[in-house]
Amino acid sequence: MKDILSVGLIGAGSNAGGHARSIAANENIRLAAVMDIDRSRAEALADEHNARAYGVLDDLLNDPEVDAVHVCSIHKAHAEQVVAAARAGKHVLVEKPMALSVAECDRMIAACEDAGVVLMVGQVMRHFPVNLKVRALIREGAIGEVGHMIRRRYGNFDPPDRSWYLDLELGGVCVLYCFGPHEYDILPWYINSPVVKVYSQGSESAERYAGQKDTYSTIMNHKDGTVSVLTQTVVTHTGAHDTYIMGSEGSIWMTNQKLIVNGKEVPIDETSRVGMPSQIAEFVDCCLNGKVPDANGRSVRHTMAVIEAAKLSAECGEAVMINGEDK
Repeated sequence: MKDILSVGLIGAGSNAGGHARSIAANENIRLAAVMDIDRSRAEALADEHNARAYGVLDDLLNDPEVDAVHVCSIHKAHAEQVVAAARAGKHVLVEKPMALSVAECDRMIAACEDAGVVLMVGQVMRHFPVNLKVRALIREGAIGEVGHMIRRRYGNFDPPDRSWYLDLELGGVCVLYCFGPHEYDILPWYINSPVVKVYSQGSESAERYAGQKDTYSTIMNHKDGTVSVLTQTVVTHTGAHDTYIMGSEGSIWMTNQKLIVNGKEVPIDETSRVGMPSQIAEFVDCCLNGKVPDANGRSVRHTMAVIEAAKLSAECGEAVMINGEDK
């Protein structure tokens, strides 16, 4: 059995750069190739890491030294590239969002299961030390039975003119599909209970997001009875990113770096910077040792179903039901 995973990057943007740096820091994985439709970008990143550069996807997938791929391309391309990689026998780590529709997620899952390859989604916040601690505390009963969660993610994201982030076909609704995959994923993950009902409202606030909603508030009912509320915006200059969790015997407040349980701060030894290296280490372990990743295709399909339901609910003005058994 191999003890080093040889991988190729699909896409050579800033996200791929983060993957490449974490790959370089892990002795059980090496970067063999980089592909981008802009070959000059692929060459620049490949040269940094002594890898081969390709400008065509099939060329990378036909490279016999590539065991697995990291898909770091625009959102619209994820589904087709994952399916192609699976058919070529490559394990796959695909960046969030998994895809732009649940139907595409199903195609990706089927292709990877048929090929017997690993499918992992880049839900890197599952690897943040503070989030792992929160999940453990809830499982240990530190605040009793969770009844309500409130999460906020507020920021000011101003993509360049003509950016694909603003193209609904290429990127999806930006606040939902660029930032939402982390937020809609982490809440059911904390309590290990899927969402079964979604009611959402959205609004268009800033001119740069004309044609798509830039702010959403969503109420979710979980299978275990917990209610969670997620509010998101990409058009506020005063940011916030925190979570309140209320239980029958206490409460939690946290950010990505700070945790307060029942009014007392709980120290977190490591920062969120370990998230990406930890995620890649899990991917390597799964590929080399036949394990199933936590953020596997079927798990994250549920996340994308919740996002799709939030989008639909905001459009129709009614609550949308989800099959909670899918998670």
